[in-house]
Order: sequence, then structure tokens, then C-alpha cells
Amino acid sequence: MPGATRSLVARRDRVRERATAIASRAPGFATAVAAAGRDRRHGGNLLAGALAFRLFGALLPLALLVAVGLGYAATLDRAAPARAGEAVGIGPALLASIAESSKLSAGTRWLVAASALGASLWSAVMAARAIRAAHSVAWTGRVERLEHPVAAGMVLLAAAAALLAVWGVVGRGYADLGAAAILVAAAGGAAFFAIWLGLECLLPRAGAPWRALVPGAAVVAVGLLAIHLGTVMFVAGRIERASETYGAIGVAFTILVWLYVVSRVIVASAMLNAALWGVRPAERDGPAPSRPAASARP
Repeated sequence: MPGATRSLVARRDRVRERATAIASRAPGFATAVAAAGRDRRHGGNLLAGALAFRLFGALLPLALLVAVGLGYAATLDRAAPARAGEAVGIGPALLASIAESSKLSAGTRWLVAASALGASLWSAVMAARAIRAAHSVAWTGRVERLEHPVAAGMVLLAAAAALLAVWGVVGRGYADLGAAAILVAAAGGAAFFAIWLGLECLLPRAGAPWRALVPGAAVVAVGLLAIHLGTVMFVAGRIERASETYGAIGVAFTILVWLYVVSRVIVASAMLNAALWGVRPAERDGPAPSRPAASARP
């Protein structure tokens, strides 16, 4: 029996070595290994979990603000919540129920909206701190201080609004355009890329130029498109089923898992950029200074 066990272990090691040798010939293997190692050393999973928690906190007042807006929109057009749900990939029935519960009086609606807006700004500042901390750890291994928190929160809210607008356009393309939805998805991916590249330029990057941020922006763009497709196909229905079966706890858990996936893409993009820039010391540090010629001995 011990001999058979040793034989199985040796065969497993040979298969692992052969698989590693084959994979090492693939383009980008060294970069993927470097990025994965950097992510593991700096606790990428913990960073993504903390970021998902902050994003969930930011989502709560934003959801209240959206609910108030949908309630007002439903007073003008009862089909508006359903159309919004189809655009963003969330169940129309869920959005319609939110709108029905948010038909407030005019004075109450404005008070709730103002409170939700203030809470959204505060929670956006907290989320901006988390995103900055994740990028700072990825690039430098330490957390840098956020100098202008209110401005950072406003920038994050503007970027989130732009991302959600693109998200809605892509969702509408999936619903209405058929084969042409591929072109809409490509245009949406380009918009995701541009928005995130602009945000990355404002985040810690250890003095790297903007071109060093392109791979991470591409990862975020592709990741958001994949997450959008997954939301339309799986998450929306799961949220409705969780709401029916487990109530608010089931909905909150499903949204937290969804936000963790989004956060994992964000953290992975930062780790990839830092790893790629780290393997180019000559480009990072500039050309090596020329050495003075040695003086001739007398």
C-alpha cells in the first residue's frame, strides 16, 4: 500500500510538472503568474471583500434614491419601472414593487431624496477610500492617505452614473437589437474601458504612465461585460427567487456576492497593472545612467 501511494504521488507530480511546462509556453504565462503571486502576497481576496462591503454600503442610499425616483416615474408612467428593469438587467417585477412602495407625497419625497443624496455622498467617500486603498496596496504595498475625500466621492458618483448609463444602453441593446447587440456590447466595452482608465489615472500608480494602466482597464471592461451578461441570465432571476424565498436577507446576500465578483475584477486589474509594470524596470526607471570612463593608470 505505501508503494502504491508513492507511485500515485510520483505520477501526480509528473503530471503537474508536465502541465506547468506546457502552460509556461503560452503567451502571458509569466505575467499571469506574477499577477497571481502579487495578488496572493497582498491579500487580494481580503481587499475584494472589504471593497464589496463598502460598495454595498454605498448601494443602500443609492437604492433608496432610485426607489424614490422610480416611485415618482411610476406616477407619470406606470411602465417606467419595468422598462428600467429590462435596461439594467434587474427583474421588472422587483423594480415595479419598489416603485409601488415609493409613491410618497411631494414634500416627503423631496426630504427622503435629499437625505438619500447626502448619505450617498458619504458612502461614496467610504467606497472611494476602499478603491484607493486597494490600488495603493497593489502598487506600493501600503495604504496612502486620501487627500480630498469629498471630491473623490463626487468623482466616484459621477463615474458610477456613467457606468450605469452604459450598462443600461448595453442592456437595451441585448433586449431590442438582436444580432446588432454585439456591436452595442463592443461599444459598451469601449466605454467601460475609457471610464475606468480615466479613474485609474486618479488612483495611486507609483509614478507609472497612463499606458501602464491599459491592461487593467481592459480587464475591467471585459469583466463588466461578462458580469452584465451573467446578471441578465442568472442574477436577476436569483434575486427575485431569493426575495420570494428568504426575503430581504436573501436579496442582500445575492447582491453581496455580485458585488464581490465586481470587486474581485477591480482588484485583479490593479494587481495586473502593478505586476506588468514591475517586470519592466528599465522602462519604469528610465535608461541607466552612463558610467564615467575609468581613468587611466599612470
